[in-house]
Amino acid sequence: MYPLYYIYYMSQLFWIALTKLKPTQKWGVQYLKLLEVKYNGNFDETVIKKVSKFQSIQLHFVAATFAKLFNRRLTELEKELNIKYFLMTVLYDDLIDNNKTDETKLNQIFYHPEKVVPDSFNELVLVNMHMDLLNQVVDKADYLYAMENIHIAQKDSVLQFDQNTSIEKINDITNRKGGFSLLMCRHYLIDSKFTVLDECWYTLGGLIQMTNDLFDTYKDTQEGIRTFANQLDNIEEIRSIYQKQKDTLKSQIQKLPMSMSRKIEFSILISVIPAFGDIAIQQLKRIQGNSSSLPNFNEIKRKELIIDMEKPSNIIRLFQFAFKNGKLWK
Repeated sequence: MYPLYYIYYMSQLFWIALTKLKPTQKWGVQYLKLLEVKYNGNFDETVIKKVSKFQSIQLHFVAATFAKLFNRRLTELEKELNIKYFLMTVLYDDLIDNNKTDETKLNQIFYHPEKVVPDSFNELVLVNMHMDLLNQVVDKADYLYAMENIHIAQKDSVLQFDQNTSIEKINDITNRKGGFSLLMCRHYLIDSKFTVLDECWYTLGGLIQMTNDLFDTYKDTQEGIRTFANQLDNIEEIRSIYQKQKDTLKSQIQKLPMSMSRKIEFSILISVIPAFGDIAIQQLKRIQGNSSSLPNFNEIKRKELIIDMEKPSNIIRLFQFAFKNGKLWK
């Protein structure tokens, strides 16, 4: 029966990718333009492209998939909260990455946004998105707990530039950054809260961050950012860490108090996410070849590490790996 389930739900996902992503991305651009008018300023073009693209992907492939566990579609309000979240995080990352503010100001933005006097258009929008989202969520205490942990993880991520930081610490930072970031998004949906569902949000968030690290080995190496994907010298160690995260998520899905049919649908729909990471691991395995270890990433050419997902062979592999990842039983 599983192959039939897979074909059915994967066909739905393929149809969404063809018909929904671009229109939602276009809507995102229009929404950001309205905010420019409202707050009397202009976003950098890279901000508009990044926010409009990723809010669309998250909306259809993550938020909508969690909503299907409750047999429902997303509301217009949930759609709006989703783009506000992405705009807030992109502007927050921009402040940190480009050293546009100090830690005192960042803490004030986080803990006391109502008292902030913005120094720029981006800060003004960031503060307003933060307050809008805070006013919309039901469980403010849990929401602020997740947000504070992202704030802490972002500050801890400076350790990823330190050669003395252990791989265990790097993995911990990776999981907290990705896990709490996605867990925040749970608060933008109207569905009931229960522990094992939160665990799925958190583990999937860590898996997404790990997948990004696997795809960004060249960029991260050039920037001096240390991740599990560019610091371990054996592909089997990398594969083992990634597989453990996938197995944890699968175990959590199995424990969800939904019908088996809902859990099968959920598992298949999110199976594409780790499939991207599996493709990256397969590519690293080819680079290692018959050697006992991977070469120094600084010595690997960019074209060997960049993964072209438009290649037909990679698209086929994506569906092959997703087929394996989506299966809830042996």
